[in-house]
Formats: sequence, structure tokens, C-alpha cells
Amino acid sequence: MRSSRSWRLVVEAFPLLILCIGCGPASTASPTAKPATTASTAAAVASVEPDVPVAQPEPIAEPVDSPSAVIEPVAPQPVFRPDDPREPQDDAQLAELGIRVYESRRLKLYTDIDSDAARTLPGYVDQLYDALEAYFGPLPPDRNGTDFQMTGYLLKDERLFREAGLIPLDLPPINHGRHRANEFWMREQLYDYYRRHLLFHEVTHCFMTFVPDTQTPVWYLEGMAEHFGTHRIQADGRLSFGVMPTSPDEAAGWGRVTLIREAFADGHPRTLADVFALQPADFLMNDAYGWSWSACHFLATHPRYRERFEQLGRDGRGPRFIRRLTELFEPDGRDLATEWALYVVNLQYGYDCGRAAIDFQRGSTLTAETPARTVMIEPTRGWQSTQVLLEQGQEYTITATGEITLADEPKPWVSGPRGISIRYAEGHPLGQLLACLRAEEATAAETMLRILPIGEGRTFAAPITGTLYLRINDSWSELADNRGEFSVTITRAD
Repeated sequence: MRSSRSWRLVVEAFPLLILCIGCGPASTASPTAKPATTASTAAAVASVEPDVPVAQPEPIAEPVDSPSAVIEPVAPQPVFRPDDPREPQDDAQLAELGIRVYESRRLKLYTDIDSDAARTLPGYVDQLYDALEAYFGPLPPDRNGTDFQMTGYLLKDERLFREAGLIPLDLPPINHGRHRANEFWMREQLYDYYRRHLLFHEVTHCFMTFVPDTQTPVWYLEGMAEHFGTHRIQADGRLSFGVMPTSPDEAAGWGRVTLIREAFADGHPRTLADVFALQPADFLMNDAYGWSWSACHFLATHPRYRERFEQLGRDGRGPRFIRRLTELFEPDGRDLATEWALYVVNLQYGYDCGRAAIDFQRGSTLTAETPARTVMIEPTRGWQSTQVLLEQGQEYTITATGEITLADEPKPWVSGPRGISIRYAEGHPLGQLLACLRAEEATAAETMLRILPIGEGRTFAAPITGTLYLRINDSWSELADNRGEFSVTITRAD
């Protein structure tokens, strides 16, 4: 487990600023092309907007310092969100200029894009607002008891909006998206998906601006905006938010998964500590948005961490953020570092974070009295502990039997422990039994990244002392439809 001191060094690197940052660019590649990993400075200029007032409790009077004073109980003071700063617009006059308005309970959208593309957006935002309330809790009411509503400006021809006075003169350049209080400005996008993603990204920023005491690190602000921006439209028109896109085509123009994979291939992956230490200036480059998204998505969807991460969003605001992050995650510091390293290496479209989650169980050694142990390995999960501790230099034999089915279309793909060589995943045949060792103590290089193919059987000397983990090779996005199991026996060779 990572020491308390080292954990503090990580979290104390967080920049604690409320920032209004120009949102990252979309990929300009076609849905099937690989998006660029970075963007020019001009395409992602960050700026610090004027401070946005946040609702704070009224000050409570100190009790009188007198022996005879009677201290009366003080009732909690109500918290209100700031008054709505938006200026009313002449919708009829704007319509004559070619700027139409589409309105729902939570969004008033002014745009010059095609009406077929625009009319569904406010209703989608209402669905996102409900999801944000469910995650972060409701926003404080305003003093007039009115609903919270945002105004968005979706620009195809920026000139129209400037001539109409809809863009503040002091607003920094709108490279992709800007927000200020409960208003935002964004450019029209090439792909329908990324238009919605950027819209949801900016709406999330506006919502979080009105959460009291939102002095949270920039990686969290941008990562959660990216997390809620990823979405899927169901057949009934309902949206799911915070999803993992299944392919580049489904999330056309987004490109964050490809960015992470290319960074790893180029030898520049980031640790969680690296992500937590991102500074506002880092968001001049597109990769900061990708890494912030990956950290938030990982923590928000992992079955062991997601409840704690949601709790952090509710009660870790302002100066409490670092303290609550430490309290919530330090006990699992080593496990968290291991799973993050595996997540970054294996991330792909459709990555199933729930099935990839590891149930860490330390192993015990095989002895002369009990020289062998048999375990069952499932194809629907990632790495699984055998609860066998291998000792460095000692020889072991692993044998496997059984049959699994990896897919049913176009016909059942049945495999034994050797695997199916007609298709490979991560350099190994589908269905092949794989092994790795988790060192007894944390090491500079994650030992679970060193994969040993086992197949039907193998004898080897353990390179380190560590618990043996096994998995059945398959794409990390295709575990759910597998069935069957392998019976695996680990024998100490004396």
C-alpha cells in the first residue's frame, strides 16, 4: 500500500482553482480515422473568467463572551444561489437575423444551425440536468423560487451573434466552447455526436458553477464535464450519460480513447498522480481533457470506487476536496495504482470497467503437504486471483482443461486453454489462458503488466515472489457474452 506520506505528496499537488477554461477541440478526422492526439494552442486557449458568485450561508453571530449571557440556538441560515444574471433578448428581432430560439425547462438555446439538428437539444439538456442533480445533489433555490435555466448560444456564423450583441466583448475567443455563470457559447460541430457532447460538457460546467463552494481541481471540473458529455441515445429517446463509447463511429469527433492509446504507444502514459497534478495551462493541449476524462470515468464506473467518488463530488467541495479524497482512497492506494496502470494499458472503445475490476486476494504458498491447488477461471472477468503465492526462483507447473464459448455470431466460437489463433487480442490468441504475478510489495514498475502465456500448460521458475493471477484472453469490450470456465491446477515442482 502506498504510504500516507507519498499519498499526501500526490494530492497536495492539486491546483485548487475555479477556472473557466476553453473546452477541448473535437477530432476533425472522419469517424473511422484516428483523431489527432493534440491540438494547436490556438485551438484550445484557456482563460480565467471573472469570478462567479456562489451561494454561501449567511454569517452566524458569535455568542456574547459573558458568564451571564444566555446562548440561544441559532437556526441554520438558508443558502440561495445567485440571482439570474442573464439579460432578456428580443426573440422576434433575433429571428429576423436568422437566429432562432428553442426552449425547455432548463435551456434556452439560440442558434443559426438547421432546425432539425437543434430542436431536440433543449430536451436532452433537461435529461442531463436530472442526471447531474442525481449525482451532485440539487442546486440551492434562488430567492424568487424560479427554476434554474441556462442560456446557450450555438454558433454557425459567429458574425451574426456578434452583430446581435449576444457575445460579450470581454469573452475570450470561442475556439470550441466557453461558459460564464449560467450562459455558454459553443461552435457548431461537424458531427452530431460531438455537437451534443460539447453541449453537455458546457451544461455540466454551468451546473457545477452554481454548486456551493465548488473550488475543486481543474482535472475534476474538466473530467466530470467530459464524463457527463459521453452519452448514448436509447431507442425510446432517453439518454444515458457517463457511458463508454463502443466505437469511434458511435462517438464521432470525440477521440479520447484513441488519444490515450496513442500516448501509451508513444511511451507517454500518465499515472493518476500525473492527472491529479494537471495545471490550468496544461489544458492548452487536447490530451489534458483526455486524461481528465479517463480518470473521472475510471473512478466513476469502477465497482469498488464509484460510490466513494460520487461521495467526493457531494461532500468534498472547496478546501475539503483534498482531505476527502485522501480519506476515501488512501486505504486502497496500491490497488488503485495497479488497476489504473492496467486500465491505461488496455483501454479501448467499449472497455468494460466493471468486468475488468480485480478482486485482490493475497495468495499463500504451496507446501510439501499441499503441493498443488486447483481453481476455476471464468471468461467473463478480467484478472482473477488464484490465492497461490509463487516464490521467486521456485519452479511451478500450471495445467488447464475445459471449454469456453467466446461468441455466438456468426457461429459459436469455442476454445480450449490454448486459444483460437484465427483472431488475436493484445497479441495473444482469443481464449488463451494468461498469467501474471502481483509482487508482495509495491514496485516502481507494475508487475501485473508482465504477461506469461500459459495455454494448456507450462512449467517455469517464478521471476518474483508474488500472487498468481490468471485470465482468459479476450477483448476487454467483449467479456459479457462469454460462458464456460477453465479448470487450472498449479503445482509446485520439488
